[in-house]
Amino acid sequence: MDLRQKSGKYVKIYNEIKHQLLSGVFSDGDKLPTEFEYSERFAVSRPTVTKALNELEDEGFIVRKTGSGSYVRRRKEGTRSKLFGLLIPGLGRGEIFEPICARIASAAEMNNYSLLWSGFEKSDKMHPLSSGAIAMRYIDNGASGIFFEPLELWPGFDEMNRNVIKILQDAGIPVVLIDSDYLRFPDRSGFDLVGLDNFRAGYIAARHFLEGGAARVDFLMRPNSADTVRMRVRGYGSALFDAGIAPDPSWVHTGLPEDGAFVKGMVRERGASRVICANDETAAAFLLALEREGIPVPGEVGIIGFDDVRYAEHLKVPLTTVRQPCEEIGRLAMETMIWRLENPGSPPRTVLVPGTLVIRASSGVY
Repeated sequence: MDLRQKSGKYVKIYNEIKHQLLSGVFSDGDKLPTEFEYSERFAVSRPTVTKALNELEDEGFIVRKTGSGSYVRRRKEGTRSKLFGLLIPGLGRGEIFEPICARIASAAEMNNYSLLWSGFEKSDKMHPLSSGAIAMRYIDNGASGIFFEPLELWPGFDEMNRNVIKILQDAGIPVVLIDSDYLRFPDRSGFDLVGLDNFRAGYIAARHFLEGGAARVDFLMRPNSADTVRMRVRGYGSALFDAGIAPDPSWVHTGLPEDGAFVKGMVRERGASRVICANDETAAAFLLALEREGIPVPGEVGIIGFDDVRYAEHLKVPLTTVRQPCEEIGRLAMETMIWRLENPGSPPRTVLVPGTLVIRASSGVY
C-alpha cells in the first residue's frame, strides 16, 4: 500500500504504472508507452501524464530520456528503489502501531521515499506464513529497508520471527525493529531497534502502586507475550526490590484476562489486589471480567495498563496507564533507517523512548 498523500488527476496514472512496475509487468530497461498513449488511455492532458511520470522518475522507478521516452530503470547490483517496507503484524491488533506507522509514512514523504504497507487481521489464520511471503514481496519490489515488528501471541512465534529475519538477511536488506528485538533478552540481534523503554515503564507503573501504600503488586500477561512484556516485568520487579519487597514468582500471572474463573481465582484465591497488566487491551478485558465476577475496581482490585489507547479513559472505570509516545517512536524509526543506509557497517543502535504515567481512577492512587 502506497502511503504517499497524493491528489489530482495524475494519481490514477501514477498508481497504475507503479503497480505494473512493482508487479513485474515491465522488466528492467523496458520502454513504457508514450505520453500520448497514456493521455489517450486515461483521457487526460499530456502535462498530467508528465507529472505522473516525473514523480515515478523522482522515486527511482523509471528513467526519462529526452526525445526517446520513458524506460524502466536498470538497477545495478546492490541498488534499490526509494521504497521502504512496513512489516507490522500489530496493525491488526489494536491502536499502537497505526500512529507509529503514520509517523513513519509522513517522515518517508519528507525524505522522498514511498512505503509498502502490509498488516494482518487478528483472525487471519495465515498470519505467520504471510509475514514471510510479504517479506519476499518487499524484496522482489527492491525495498531499501524494512521496518519489522516481531510477531507475538502465536505459538512458535520465535521460529516464525527467525524465518522472516533470515529472508531479509539473505537479501541484505537493512532492518529497523519496532517495539522489540526478535531475540529474547539478554540476547541482542544485529539490527537497530526503536521502541518504548519497557523496563522503565514497568518500573514507574509498580512505583505508582508502591507510593500508594501497596505491599504487594501483581503482573498479568497473556501466553506467548513478546519480550517487551517481559522487560516490563523486569522493571516491575526492580521497583519492588528497590522498595525492599522481594517479589514472589507467583505474583506474575500468565493467562487469559477474559476468563472469569482464572480472574476470580487470581484475585480471591491467590490474593492479587494491585495488578499491572501487560497492555491496555489486557487491562480492559481484565476489568470487564472483574465486573462480571462482581469484583469492584478500584475498591478491591487496582489496575494499571500500558499504551494509553483511545478508549482507555472511556472505560467504565477510566484506566491508569503508561502512555507510549507513538509519533516520536515513528519519527525516530525513520531517522534510524536513514542513518543505517548511510552507515551500513556501524554497530546496531537501540533507541528507547520513555513513557509517561497517566493517572486515572482504575489504580485507586492519586
